[in-house]
Amino acid sequence: MAVLIGMSAEVKGKTFQIDRTEITIGRSKDNVIVLDNPTVSGHHCSVAREGDQYLLRDLESTNGTRLNAKDVTQSPLKPKDLIQAGSVEFLFDAEDLQAVETHSFAEANVEVASGPVSAPETFASISPFGTRRKETKGIWFFLIALAGLLTLALVVYFFIKLVTTG
Repeated sequence: MAVLIGMSAEVKGKTFQIDRTEITIGRSKDNVIVLDNPTVSGHHCSVAREGDQYLLRDLESTNGTRLNAKDVTQSPLKPKDLIQAGSVEFLFDAEDLQAVETHSFAEANVEVASGPVSAPETFASISPFGTRRKETKGIWFFLIALAGLLTLALVVYFFIKLVTTG
């Protein structure tokens, strides 16, 4: 038998058995699982058994239904899936289902180098901003030194002005 195990604060530790063909989750009192939470719609989502699998369906909820941190409108469930209705989370588990991978991935083509592999002579070219231009260091040093001298001259000028007026 399949169950939803509460993970969020308001349902933490509670177990809800999926003992019908379809259960609904939402704020309205006519749902099988009633959640008094402002992020949950009146009729938020449902879990239905169809053949040998369970399907999660969003019932056009305002805040959406997420399965394993991805927005879904309808998706098959497998054991250990995390369902989020608004901000309320449930863990789906079913003893009579096998954890079947529902994703398909394209085959990767790997090219193998046929010669010896060596480290690059310098790592200067790996920056996404390009290499630093060394000729600009002298200009920056000159500008900073000039600003420092001007500041020192202003301090001395104001000190002399203060001493002579007093």
